[in-house]
Amino acid sequence: MRGAQSVAKAFPEYPTTIVKVYPPAVHLKDYISMAGPEIMTVGKSTSANQTFLVWQLVVSVSYCRCRLQFDVLCVLTLCDLHLVMLNSNWKTSNRL
Repeated sequence: MRGAQSVAKAFPEYPTTIVKVYPPAVHLKDYISMAGPEIMTVGKSTSANQTFLVWQLVVSVSYCRCRLQFDVLCVLTLCDLHLVMLNSNWKTSNRL
């Protein structure tokens, strides 16, 4: 809950909502990541998809969803029409 409150305080011009994150993850970013403008990636697990469905119910905007074959647990970005993943260990990057 503190994360959502911190984001709301830092960016008051953007709407923020608290979303339940299903275990075993603790942070929303463990399951869902922004990959580019209006593109979200969602992990494969049931918990990731439950979390995303809850998020979808409370937001007023829509995003294109890209389902991954694993839970996110990393940083993703869209670069020259390729989805690029930086591993959670921050030592290597892989192209999806």
